[in-house]
Amino acid sequence: MNENQAPVNGSKLAGPFDESEFVDSTDLAEFGSIAFIPNPRVSVRAEIEEGTGRMVALSFDFKDSSLQVQAFASPKGENLWEEVLNDIVASLESQGVSLERHSGPFGSEVHAQMPMSASETKTVRMFGFSGDRWLLRGVISGPAVNELESRTELENVFRGIVVRRGEVPLPPRELLPLSLPEGAIVPKAN
Repeated sequence: MNENQAPVNGSKLAGPFDESEFVDSTDLAEFGSIAFIPNPRVSVRAEIEEGTGRMVALSFDFKDSSLQVQAFASPKGENLWEEVLNDIVASLESQGVSLERHSGPFGSEVHAQMPMSASETKTVRMFGFSGDRWLLRGVISGPAVNELESRTELENVFRGIVVRRGEVPLPPRELLPLSLPEGAIVPKAN
């Protein structure tokens, strides 16, 4: 457990967790490889890839801010985040995106000014956490990049995530499979 991490929802938990480490009796919301401690103040959206219909991320919304999370396969015993972060930085710099590296509660992170139009940018904060054979990536956008209450709420969501890596061999950086919980209501396409 990272000493910089704060308790989740008033408990002494400080993740993200591997499913083998999570011992709390809290009921989790289950989305395949990602499960999490529900928070009634935060809404959850499944992000679906156009064309394939595959669920590729979960987004957690609090007020006007959002936290997008994705879990990826990682080699056993390796911290893949620094390598991934360097690749993200190189890609963004090659596109002329303005960015700064920071040290945050989960380690190294990047704050980037993402272009939304010719005259508008959006600040995003990208960070990650390496577990046992998995990497959990988070991207915060909106006021929570700087505003304390929203940032704390979304960081606590990230801390409450439990990653279920599974035993299927996957190449490093392969997206871990997500699925909707049983009984979830899927909005109909227009």
